[in-house]
Amino acid sequence: MADQKKGRSGKILFALLTLGILSAIAATVLLANDYRNLNRVLHRFGYPPIQSQQAAREPRSYEIRGNRIPRPHVEIPERLVSRIVPMETKFTRPLRRDPQQLCDAIETVGFTSAGWQEGLAGGGWECTSFREFPTAGDGDGPKTSAYLSIRGNDEERFSSFRIKLNLENEQSRAAMTDAVIAAIDVFLEKLRWSDVPEVFADIRALREFNIVVFGNRFQLKKEFGETPRYNFTVTPDRTRPKNTYLPDYFNRDQWLPMPEHPMTAR
Repeated sequence: MADQKKGRSGKILFALLTLGILSAIAATVLLANDYRNLNRVLHRFGYPPIQSQQAAREPRSYEIRGNRIPRPHVEIPERLVSRIVPMETKFTRPLRRDPQQLCDAIETVGFTSAGWQEGLAGGGWECTSFREFPTAGDGDGPKTSAYLSIRGNDEERFSSFRIKLNLENEQSRAAMTDAVIAAIDVFLEKLRWSDVPEVFADIRALREFNIVVFGNRFQLKKEFGETPRYNFTVTPDRTRPKNTYLPDYFNRDQWLPMPEHPMTAR
């Protein structure tokens, strides 16, 4: 008798669980999509549908908001600081390279030298070369030539790079300028300077220039005299005190003051 009661209780519990699961599934299907399925069933049996949205009502006191404060218009001047214009950078780049490698590289473009020589004042070194550019119309007179000189110190730093151009005959001008440009190109390539100013066109035209880049001065200057003589030099810039190669925008004294009158809002 007890076993029959236990079996009946288990069947009732299973039936209730099954009924609950089926009811949950049916409720999910009927209430989905804003009671769409449930409203179809009610409409079929003649009952009014259920409103899925709440009816309009008067807002409560704590839900009423007053007029918002309008957003402020901030007047921004055209520039807070001075206009940034292209300027010569003031960061210093040292000229450093193995002198023996540089002298050997210069020889590949026709400037033969005895290599780098030690024993200059201050424990420095020097590499020099002299090259002539003869033409058929020179005769016994002086020939167009170029003198190259590279100097440095014992720390493999370059103190100067100089080429003196002596134009004795206008016919050999192109040969001389081409050789000088090739030597300068090798010099810059060995130093891995790919962002130097464009000076080759001025050298080819023998047009003077004076440019300071990364704390070093690139200059082509003509000497006084009847014979056209030019000096191309690359030397550290000594016109400014040491440790002053910083961008001027760090100096607040050069900033523009704030405008006194309001400007157009942006």
